[in-house]
Amino acid sequence: MENKELNIIEQLCEVIEESEKMSIEVMDHLDIILEKLTALEDSKDLRNDIDGIKNNIFITLESMQAQDAHRQKIERVVNNLDPENGKFASSAKHISGDDDSDLVNEDELAALIAAANA
Repeated sequence: MENKELNIIEQLCEVIEESEKMSIEVMDHLDIILEKLTALEDSKDLRNDIDGIKNNIFITLESMQAQDAHRQKIERVVNNLDPENGKFASSAKHISGDDDSDLVNEDELAALIAAANA
């Protein structure tokens, strides 16, 4: 197997592991939201409970955005392996080690998340 293929497989394995962790995180946050919604029936402090639910929803949204970034990484790998495929988005532009000059930085991402949550 060529060095390029081994590098791609290594990156895919990394993305799979990260994606699995994020999926578990999303499920955990959704469980918390469900528990809090159930507890609202007997709530004596409704405002704090609602704020907690909102916070968990925002955390879950951030996790889902990270999942989407991983999907794009996988698309990038597929596009790299089969450039004629055309089935996947051209937005999947970055794999660790690639030139990342055209990527959204952490501050820009935070601003986008804040704007979506406003």
